[in-house]
Amino acid sequence: MKPDLTSRKASLTEFLAGIVLGISVFVAVGFCLMLINEGRERLEVMAVTESGENVVGEELDLSEIVENLVGLSGVWELDEAPEEIEVPVDETEEPSSPLPYPSVFNTLGGEIIRKTYSYSETSTTVTLPGGGMLRNSTEIDTEYLLSEAGKAVDFTIDVDSGEPQVLIIHTHTTESYEPYSRTRYDDTFNSRTTDLDKSVVAVGNEIAEALEAAGIAVIHDTELYDYPQYTGAYDRSSEAIEEYLEEYPSIKIVIDVHRDAIESDGVRYAPICEIDGETAAQVMIIVGCLNVPGYRYNLRFASLLESKLESDYPGLTRPILFTERNYNQELTHASILIEVGSSANSIDEAVYAGKLVGMGLSELLAEMG
Repeated sequence: MKPDLTSRKASLTEFLAGIVLGISVFVAVGFCLMLINEGRERLEVMAVTESGENVVGEELDLSEIVENLVGLSGVWELDEAPEEIEVPVDETEEPSSPLPYPSVFNTLGGEIIRKTYSYSETSTTVTLPGGGMLRNSTEIDTEYLLSEAGKAVDFTIDVDSGEPQVLIIHTHTTESYEPYSRTRYDDTFNSRTTDLDKSVVAVGNEIAEALEAAGIAVIHDTELYDYPQYTGAYDRSSEAIEEYLEEYPSIKIVIDVHRDAIESDGVRYAPICEIDGETAAQVMIIVGCLNVPGYRYNLRFASLLESKLESDYPGLTRPILFTERNYNQELTHASILIEVGSSANSIDEAVYAGKLVGMGLSELLAEMG
């Protein structure tokens, strides 16, 4: 009998196809695992970059890293995530060496991209009645937050009283900026300095000067809370705020001024806008609700300021970030954190933004008198 070559060929073809399919699946699975591991390593590097020093060496799983970068239930892109991580005190941390501002900067780091952030409405990013936007990264109902944001604050401002109404503080006092608008950053400079005229303190000075010019008494605290140790900075600034409130019960508003650190894959982003023909760093107000029973009061004040700034200077603000964090905001009914630009912005852009924030804030508070 003649062998059935057709049947034998079909069987051989099926056998070979099975082998090829098995190899393909094995390679695909291996490739996916490699990508996941690379992604985990990249996120670990970004966690260090975004959150500052002293995260190196911590054993964080993927969910913890994402939570650190974007807050609980965050859905925005990595390059739009807030920097502020409340790092607990590390008793083993060695004090930092002096942090002088460099006299010369190299261009060996990654690219700096200057970008104007704009946003569209979603189920969690909504427009405030008076202007500006609110972005909710928590499980709290967004419509509820929007309704609370529209309510009146529960305090008034005593203009020309001489009694401090506002406290400006910098938990991360050494956060600094680029010396001028650049296309690449210095890979040896960690964007921190004790030269306060190059740090967020210079931004706070602009806000304080505008308030004083409007007759609103202000205390500007320039103490170094993140130097010589970075960890525990929020604990130290909390103690200071409590002391100020005890000594000056007239203080209604506490503003913690920071700068963001927007970075992804070695690229740093500088949020900018143009106001009256001059480039300003964009600003973002942050309101926390973790262990902040009166968060709705802070949100009401933040919404007033957000709307005022965006109405007066369109494009200046990014949406208020409402997040599952604390930032010492349980201490008053008008405690907020403001991110003024990022580490990739120039000091001039940040200072100009501070001036605009100061003018808008002083006008807003004058109306509360």
